[in-house]
Amino acid sequence: MLQDDVRTRCPRNAILWLVLGLLPALHAQDPIDEGEALITQEGVMEHLNFLASDELKGRVTGSDEIARAGDRIIDVMKKHGLKPAGEEKDYPQKFPAINRVCRNICGLVPGTDPALKKEIVVVGAHYDHVGIGAFGSRRGEQGRGQIHNGADDNASGTSALLELIEAVAKKPTKRSVLFLAFSGEELGLVGSKAWCKKPTQPVNQLTCMLNLDMIGRSRDQYLFVGGLNTGSTFEAITRAENKPFQFKLELHGGGRGPSDHDSFYALGIPSMFFFTAEHEDYHTPDDDADRINAVDLTRIARLGYRLVRRLGSEARPKFAEDARQAMPRTSERGVEGPFWHLGARIAAEGDGAVITSLEATGEGSKVGLQAGDKFVQLDGKPAGDVGSVHEFFDLKRPATPLQLKVQRGRKVLTFKLTTRKA
Repeated sequence: MLQDDVRTRCPRNAILWLVLGLLPALHAQDPIDEGEALITQEGVMEHLNFLASDELKGRVTGSDEIARAGDRIIDVMKKHGLKPAGEEKDYPQKFPAINRVCRNICGLVPGTDPALKKEIVVVGAHYDHVGIGAFGSRRGEQGRGQIHNGADDNASGTSALLELIEAVAKKPTKRSVLFLAFSGEELGLVGSKAWCKKPTQPVNQLTCMLNLDMIGRSRDQYLFVGGLNTGSTFEAITRAENKPFQFKLELHGGGRGPSDHDSFYALGIPSMFFFTAEHEDYHTPDDDADRINAVDLTRIARLGYRLVRRLGSEARPKFAEDARQAMPRTSERGVEGPFWHLGARIAAEGDGAVITSLEATGEGSKVGLQAGDKFVQLDGKPAGDVGSVHEFFDLKRPATPLQLKVQRGRKVLTFKLTTRKA
């Protein structure tokens, strides 16, 4: 068991040798198939430049701008012939969040094998971000009103997802492949939890899940892959398929984490997580397209494609529990303040915020906080909505004393604790 281990795009009717000739730098020493050849740096960046543009104003969940982003994802699915896999024989799956109707986007590439096509490989990414900093900005009050484009978080993963849609549609696998673009991740994995609560495909047909989140800022060919203990074949195929790319892999077996794969792990689905670590521009107005490592983002998308091909055709991975939180050692902290400081996941409930789960060894569990507790006061001030709670913890330094009041049933309880040490 694994422990912690260190467009101009060529036209679609172009001759394949010409396509390959334009891409020798990616991994010229290793042959690529016609599907992988369609995953290009130009294609990835065309999607990313749109998603991370100022006109989409940070793609906050429930906004008109994220609706435009969702429409683009639907257009790509339609263009490449994906079968609608949402509700009512359409691509969207609707769910409520922040008093609005929000959308996951769902499309299926049917498998080619008469028997195995009933089994499904899931590829997911979240396409929402934090908008203009009303919540979730690491700049606090200074970030309010500024567009947080989220080029890395998570236009990068969504752009890779869109390229994979094209590649897998061109070269289907024996199993079906379900592409899911989630909204509401920044609110506490709300979109993926909504899908898992009311899945649009039978859960018992899901063989595994690959989650692409923040994969656009690789440094020195670094890539974090989590969840490898949760699927019996994950580590072997990851190591094998990385050989032509030579990423410096940081591998982790844990299946939990602050992104949408966590929702699938909770269902007992083998779940893998691609991530290139946190950075100084995370959840700030500086996470822009010009800071993306486009070459390695393209290569990571190609590695993802290779894994999907194997997962779609080879032995079905067997699930095993590993409830550790999988995050890179290189990250300054987890990607949510409440989780980093308390070991607690939170989500919106009405106009407030409620704890949805706690890490057993986290500071919150140590003092007796429980899932279902709703924040009432934070250091003597009204807790406010989920964005305000995120901001409160995002701005806290490690090892800082604080006092929390939460509502548990009819009781209001007070807890004193110290935030997690660095």
